[in-house]
This record gives sequence, structure tokens and C-alpha cells, in this order.
Amino acid sequence: MRCVLVTGAGGGLGSCVVRSLALCGEKVFAADSDSHALQRLAGVAGVVPLRMDVSSPAQVARARRQVERAADGLDGIACCAGIFAAAPLVEAGDEDLRRTLDVNLLGVFRVVREFFPLVRRRRGRIVCVGSDSTRCPMPFNGPYTISKSGLDAYAEVLRRELMFVGIPVSIVQPGAFRTALLEGVQAEMQRAARGTIFPEQLGRVRGVLAREWRKGMRPERVARVVVRALHAPRPRARYRVGNDPLRAALGRLPVRVADWFIRCYM
Repeated sequence: MRCVLVTGAGGGLGSCVVRSLALCGEKVFAADSDSHALQRLAGVAGVVPLRMDVSSPAQVARARRQVERAADGLDGIACCAGIFAAAPLVEAGDEDLRRTLDVNLLGVFRVVREFFPLVRRRRGRIVCVGSDSTRCPMPFNGPYTISKSGLDAYAEVLRRELMFVGIPVSIVQPGAFRTALLEGVQAEMQRAARGTIFPEQLGRVRGVLAREWRKGMRPERVARVVVRALHAPRPRARYRVGNDPLRAALGRLPVRVADWFIRCYM
């Protein structure tokens, strides 16, 4: 039986990945810090709920011991845990950046380091969930974009290291999709707007985010790509799904031209 670890398993994307893998007959270790969200997965055949906060080295180590007792190795890790924080960088608090990096970047680092021996036993693979926000970093969601840009670099370096031992590494870069994370972005922007020197620009960003929520993909679409990366005989280094065409176009322009477009829009 194939065995896969999924972090952020209680979230909108993570739970879709867990259920898809379970339907394939796989044993899924569903890890999340939210015990109530894990209870909703407890009755799914093949799913083993794990209480684990990726920002806690002790909890990650404890979860690894639990998995090791239940399986002789892992065929894959899907790193779906993530949080969002937004604020102008000159107004953001230390905690805004620290917490986002701790979950979105260091959380992946801790999980992969701790569980890597189990992945190597089965010649498995690692899949990280990034963001299309890194294709053209936009103003006012700096903490989130910085963490996902770091994750891009981490996945790239990890892939080039683990190719020497036959362990594929992929990163999935989705555009906006409708989960609680995207829904919480509006509240983050409203918090950031209090006392800001950028009221007009943050108002424009809130309007963009509202449209993204209305038009965003269903998480099942992103989950299918994550599962494909976990199952493909020769997985790609990078999978893009539902990326915003304007952001992609801006990312290909010379920097000064892209800056001009962003300034005019905001």
C-alpha cells in the first residue's frame, strides 16, 4: 500500500488532497494543527489523522515517530500547510513576517528534514504548494509573497540536491482558489488599512481580492494537480494551475515597465 503524508490536511486544499489519495486506496497520514478539522477526516477509510503544527519542531518529531510506527516508509509528502499575512512592509509587525515564514517556509523545511529518511526508504517524492504570487510580486501582501518566494528557492535547491539520490521534488503554483485562506485575506487587508499611509492603494487591493474570491478556482482543481505530481512516473519540477494571466504577463516585462503599470493601476 502506498503511504503519503499531507500537511495542512484540515484546510480546503489539504482535505481535498487527502480525500483524493484515500479514494485511490492509499494510506494517508493527515497532519494538521486543528484537531476539529482532523475529526472531519477521521472517518475516511485509509486516513490516519495526526495532530501536528509545522511550526513546532517537537510536534513534527513526534508525528514522525507516529508515522514510523505505522508504516515502513513514505511514498510521498504533500506540503499543503500555509497561512496568509498582508501589510505594507514599512508598517508590518515582526510577528506578521515571523509567523508567515515559520509556517510557509520553515514548516516545509522542518517536515521534509524530519520525514526524509522515511521518503528515502521507498524512493518517494516531495510536493510543495507555492503560489503564482511569486511570478510578479505585488505590493501590500509582502509577508506572504516573501514566504512563498523563499519556498520557490527552497524547492529548487532541494530538487537539485535530491536528484543525486533519486527523490523527485515538485512545486505546484496555483492562482487564486476558494478556501478559508483566501476568504481571510479580506480581513487581513482591513486590519492593514487601519492607520496606513496607503489607504487608496489598499482599497484597490481589497477590490482585486474580492474579485479573486468570486472567480477563484475550486480547491479540487488544485488538489488534482498535487495528486498528479505525487503519482506521475516522471513528475515535473513545476506545475502551474489557474495562474492569473495579467500577473504572468507583468512578470515577463522589464521591471521598469511592470512598475509603471502597477503604479498606474493603483
